[in-house]
Amino acid sequence: MNKKKDIAQQGLMRISELAKAAGVSLTTIHYYTREGLLLPSIKTAHNMAYYSQDCINDIRLIKELQTQRFLPLSVIKQIVQAKREGQATDHILDLESIMVEIFQPLSGGAKPKKVSLSDLLSASGLSEYSIKDLEDREFIVPVETNNGRPIYDDIDIQIARIFKRLAEFGLKPENFSIYREYVELIRTEFDAMHETFHQLPNHEIVPLRELFKITNDLKKYLALRIYRQEAQSLRTHRSDRGKDK
Repeated sequence: MNKKKDIAQQGLMRISELAKAAGVSLTTIHYYTREGLLLPSIKTAHNMAYYSQDCINDIRLIKELQTQRFLPLSVIKQIVQAKREGQATDHILDLESIMVEIFQPLSGGAKPKKVSLSDLLSASGLSEYSIKDLEDREFIVPVETNNGRPIYDDIDIQIARIFKRLAEFGLKPENFSIYREYVELIRTEFDAMHETFHQLPNHEIVPLRELFKITNDLKKYLALRIYRQEAQSLRTHRSDRGKDK
């Protein structure tokens, strides 16, 4: 069966027809296709492709997740890919819910804040030197650049404000160098847990939200236990010192 018959039988659309049906521009379709968010069903030439009717719903989902849920396209791609692979609906909804929770604005429902360096300086009260120092220590990491200038988000604002508050007590970033190791540990943890979950039998139907909560509870109680142990050890050490006098 030739491509023309396939196109007719499957009801495929040219890119212009898809753009009109989904209410987006041709540029948007090209961008989504280039980023792997949309997959043409048939390519008849280098610059000629046909898309299925399912792509209309994919585009609407992408736009909703991007403009209303504030998810980055790299994350949206994972959700669309899971849907394309036919993974269980509950699993996809779990994945979407967790990602929305991770990327939700810290301001409580408003659009995520992205600010320039000058805005960050104003919002935090820190000097440019202090911000650069925090960047060098990777406590603050610009989310993107605009004409070579760093752009920060709401997390950077909160971290900068915390260090401003710590400075008022005479504490400096170098006093918290241990947290640089903590950052690397969290990154390693994410990679390891992602790999572990992905290797589970039938991982496409694993309740991600429940696993997310369980592992967070595990971390919380492990940390609490260690703090209790160390606090008890400290009290015992002080008591022994008192007896020696």
